[in-house]
Order: sequence, then structure tokens, then C-alpha cells
Amino acid sequence: MKVRFLGSRGSIPTPGNSFNEYGGNTSCIQIIDNEDNYIILDAGSGIKNLSYYVSKSEKTESILLLTHFHWDHIMGIPFFAPFFSNKYSFTIYGPKDSSNEMYDTINNILAKDYFPVSLEQFSDNLKFEAFYEGKKITFGNMLIEGIWVNHPCHTLSYKITSAGKTVVYLTDHEPYKKRLHEQHPSLEHYNHNADLLHARLIDYVRGADVLIIEGEYTKSEYYNGHVGWGHSTLNDAIQVGLDAGVPYVILHHHNQDRTDSQIKLIYSKLLAFLKKENIDLQLAFAKEGSYIRI
Repeated sequence: MKVRFLGSRGSIPTPGNSFNEYGGNTSCIQIIDNEDNYIILDAGSGIKNLSYYVSKSEKTESILLLTHFHWDHIMGIPFFAPFFSNKYSFTIYGPKDSSNEMYDTINNILAKDYFPVSLEQFSDNLKFEAFYEGKKITFGNMLIEGIWVNHPCHTLSYKITSAGKTVVYLTDHEPYKKRLHEQHPSLEHYNHNADLLHARLIDYVRGADVLIIEGEYTKSEYYNGHVGWGHSTLNDAIQVGLDAGVPYVILHHHNQDRTDSQIKLIYSKLLAFLKKENIDLQLAFAKEGSYIRI
């Protein structure tokens, strides 16, 4: 598999020279299998730049997997040129109970008071489907499944497996033990037990070759006014990878105020800590425009 980062910023796009290296566009990732089939994870502002790669691909069918509907993960939808071309066929999946709810949610954000182009003007080949924990689909040579995570709205993590390799995309998740948000009704049998919910998450992540996980805050930032906002600290994110035994952790959803120089400083400190503690973990910060092969 190949993983391409089109946007790795959290909350709001951040243009400017101080953000050039790691990028200012919000969440969007493309995953490509060994036959060049591709899927899209989230539709933040970074999806606009994906139009170029789609135009160069021979594949005209794909799927978009939305983790949730907060603005930074959907704002790029009306700026993704292939959505307006009948040359392409896309199915948009997201955390709703039906295809009608998916359609209505996207249609509402394109209401005339918010945007001049309606969903009716998009391609006729655009479809909508619900996704939820327990559902599994295949696209190309990729198996896709999901799990509910801990955020102020119903939010999914996605796991993609292809040719014996697995990537987990886990964004917008706050540790259960720090603030337990309202859980999806399907998780009622956990009785809001933070320990059990965390163990369930670790079991889901275990076995992945790569974990792409959000690390929105430093510890001090988190405890200075951001508890309950639905995000993790950098240390929390790394700990999920360590608990699950994942060899490669990529930190994503960078804080909107975090400059390139600040990311580099934090990165060097984290690497020094891992070395000091003799922890065998490959760690990286996602860079917009970069890609990895698994």
C-alpha cells in the first residue's frame, strides 16, 4: 500500500510560511493498493489538491470515508473537482444510520446560505452510504472496517488492510479516562466503562503496521482549557501505539498554531525520550504532500 498525505492540520487551514513544511491544509489522506485502486480518508481542505492525482490516475471509481462531520474534515467537499465530473463515480461513507441521512447531512452543509453550489449540481455518479462499527466493505484489494471513538459527536476510526498490511487511521479521539463523551448507542453494553472501552480500542489497533493518529495538544495545552474538546495529547497518541504494539506511529491533525519549527522541536524531544527509554518505535509527524509505502 501507498499512503499519501494531502492535509494533516487540525481544526482550520493555516496558510503562511511558518507552516510550509508540514502543511496547512486540514485532514485528507489517500490510500492506494497494489493495483492502483485508491480510497480517500476525510475531505478537509487537503482534498482539493487530490484532484491532480485523481486526474493522473486511470481509475475512475473510488470511495470517500468520512470520520465525522466537523468542518475541518468536510470543508473540501465542494472544492474537489472530480465530484462535478460524470467521468468519475464516488461513494461517500460516513457515521450515519442510513444513506438518506448521509445525503441530508452533506446537502445541509451546502445550503444556499452557506455555499452557492448545491448538491444537485454535483455529478450524477455520487452516492452516499452509512458506515458504522461492525460493518466491513472491500474496495479494490482493500478491506475496510471501523470502530467508534471518543469525540463530542459520533466519530469513526477506519482500518484498511491490503496484501497483508494494515493501516489504522485514528483521529479526533480523546482518551476515555480523561473525558468520556456520549457513546454510540451500540456501545451501551460497555456501561460507560472507560477501561473496557480503551481495551476495546487497543484490541482494534493491535496488529496494524502503521497507526496514523491525531496528537492535537501538548500536555500543558490540553490541561489549559482543552479538556473535553475531543482530542489527544501527543503522549496519549504515542501511548496508544505502544499499548497496541504498532511499530510505526505517524502523528497527524497538527494543532493549528503549531509552526514547522515548533513541530521539529517537539519531534526531537520525543525521539530523545524514546531513545532514553530504549523504546523501539518508528515515529513521524505527517507532512502534507509526502507519502509512505507499506
